[in-house]
Amino acid sequence: MFSPKSLLIAARCLCLAQLATLGFLFASAGLVVQDFRGLGVHGLAAIGIHLTSGFLAVTLILFVRLTKTGLVPAITAVALFGLTFLQALLGSAMTLTQHVSGALVLTVMATWLTAWAFSCQRRSHTRRSSESRSDYLEGAPS
Repeated sequence: MFSPKSLLIAARCLCLAQLATLGFLFASAGLVVQDFRGLGVHGLAAIGIHLTSGFLAVTLILFVRLTKTGLVPAITAVALFGLTFLQALLGSAMTLTQHVSGALVLTVMATWLTAWAFSCQRRSHTRRSSESRSDYLEGAPS
C-alpha cells in the first residue's frame, strides 16, 4: 500500500510544513506578547502543529513497520505530538515561562526530525550507490 520511498517523501513534506508552522507560531507569539494581537493566527498555527506532528508520527510509525529502521525518529515524533498538547496546556499568562521553554524544546525536536528525514536514505539505494562509487574510484588513493 505504502512504499518506504513514498513514506519518506511524505515525512519530508510534513517536516517542512511543521517548521513553517513553527515559524508562524514564533511570529504570532511575538505579536501576542507585545500587543496582545495575533491570537487567532497563533491558535490556527497551534492546530497546524498538532496536525503536522500527528501525521508525521503516523508516517514514521508506518516507515518503521516497513523498513525496520528509524525507531528513534518515530518515538521522537510521537513524543513531539504529545508535547504539543502539553505546550497548549501551558499557554496561559501564568505559565508563559514554561510555554516559551516548551517551544524551544519542540523546535529542537522538529529540527532534528527534519534533519533526519532529509539525511535518511533507503538501504537498497545506499548499497547501490556505494557499489557504483567503487567502480569509479578503482585505483584511486583513499
